[in-house]
Amino acid sequence: MDLKLVQDNLGSMYKFIEIFLSYLVIVGPFILVALTINAFLSKMVKKQWIFHLAEKFGHIRLVRYTFLPFISLFAMTNPSCYEVGDKLKEKHKPAFYDAAVSFCHPITGLFPYSNSGELFFLIGALYPVIKLDLSLFQFGIAYFLIGLAVILIRGTVTEWLTKKMIRNMEKAAN
Repeated sequence: MDLKLVQDNLGSMYKFIEIFLSYLVIVGPFILVALTINAFLSKMVKKQWIFHLAEKFGHIRLVRYTFLPFISLFAMTNPSCYEVGDKLKEKHKPAFYDAAVSFCHPITGLFPYSNSGELFFLIGALYPVIKLDLSLFQFGIAYFLIGLAVILIRGTVTEWLTKKMIRNMEKAAN
């Protein structure tokens, strides 16, 4: 067996182990503490309160496509958060779902438990931030706020497209 080939493969393995251990040592404790604190906070918000908010204020676009996706992902996590859409009018359901799905990654930056299946994304996004010695808090806040703006735009556009498609279907049926 060629010794050079073995050394080259071990060299790449050592680099992988180095990166993995840096994730474990640097990002791991942050995620563990954040998961614990955030899980406690989410237990304080009751599902019935969120449903009541959706029924009461779901007619307001800003609430429907920013606050409701945030509070449902925060308190109910993914995938239970989509239940909130049941309390909205039928014409708003596709856009709410689009907004909630689109917010799964941005909320993970501040509240990792909200979409724990996507923690690999958070770790991947945090690694360059840590290596560049940037503030994790500023990154999380910026990512969160940009995510809110994006879901408002996506929800509004999806609502418009849904209305247009319903109109076209009604015209075709007549």
